[in-house]
Amino acid sequence: MMKIDIRELRKVKGSSEAFQGDLPDISLDLPGQKTAFRSLLVKGEAANTGEGIYVHGEIRGTADMVCSLCLRDYSLDFRTPFAENFYREGDDFPKDADQPPLIYHGEEIDITATIREALQLMLPMKPVCSPQCRGLCPHCGCDLNIRRCGCKKEDIDPRLAVLGQLIINDTNNSSK
Repeated sequence: MMKIDIRELRKVKGSSEAFQGDLPDISLDLPGQKTAFRSLLVKGEAANTGEGIYVHGEIRGTADMVCSLCLRDYSLDFRTPFAENFYREGDDFPKDADQPPLIYHGEEIDITATIREALQLMLPMKPVCSPQCRGLCPHCGCDLNIRRCGCKKEDIDPRLAVLGQLIINDTNNSSK
């Protein structure tokens, strides 16, 4: 959990304060991918805009992921930005916003949800341990990064095999 004390910041429109903090490890269990984030460092700035508090910054850390091709665990060092506007409960906020406003109570803003969202957004849709990853053999499941398998490579889609048979039959009939 990460909270920013804005007691002094709220007093002067246009003022800003820097913040920094370490976060405990976070796990996200997303469909098809479980990811653990560790060694998280959050640096940022909170600014009083007069309407609310604008919080922006950067998260650095390491993500432990599973390769979508070879299914091996790997780690990825990352840096990802975040930014959000927060409005005090009871104060006016822009009515034309695309999303419902984030409301804070009291003298602190909890940016934990904002950080979790930024971590989700930085994840690749298809995590790959390296650009050269060859994945698993679709027939025997052998890790092709470690060894070659003896499976016969069929590049023909089984749904199109009938068309291939027609070509073979046509070739045989034309050569007679």
